[in-house]
Amino acid sequence: MTRQKRTTLGATILVVAVGAIAASMLLQGSEDPTETLSPPILAPVAATQGHDPYPLVEADALGMVRMPLDTFDDYAAHYYTAMYDSQPIEFFVLKSADGVVRAAFNACDVCYRSLKGYSQNGQIMVCNNCGSQFPADQINVVRGGCNPSPLDRTVEGEDLILRAEDIILGAVYF
Repeated sequence: MTRQKRTTLGATILVVAVGAIAASMLLQGSEDPTETLSPPILAPVAATQGHDPYPLVEADALGMVRMPLDTFDDYAAHYYTAMYDSQPIEFFVLKSADGVVRAAFNACDVCYRSLKGYSQNGQIMVCNNCGSQFPADQINVVRGGCNPSPLDRTVEGEDLILRAEDIILGAVYF
């Protein structure tokens, strides 16, 4: 394909994409292109017991899952699922009282075989299998035992960044 044909094809795709976005906004009656009216896509199955599947996250073309930091300003644990092949991998993200956004798999090194995960009680994460309690501000600090298994994360600007390759490491727990 010649350079001119590639340029024309690229411009056509861009025009079609912009038109589709504009049409979608008009049909939804939204003036804000970042506003979404559709519910989150849920994982096909839950990896742990006792709940419906959590919202599904997917990595971008660079292998990164990006989440706005202000999502976690409520200090509540937000649970998510990533799929690796056909296996769900669950994790949670929360802001602890010290203002740090933390991430961990919904499992630990001890109780993961029970597939019961964690629940939140204020600034404490509670193992749903053995009842052990862990301060939120110790997630990503204390490792091993029945502590929530940490999930590496970084902050870039106003986004929390999780690498898909780090999430995949959690498959051993589910």
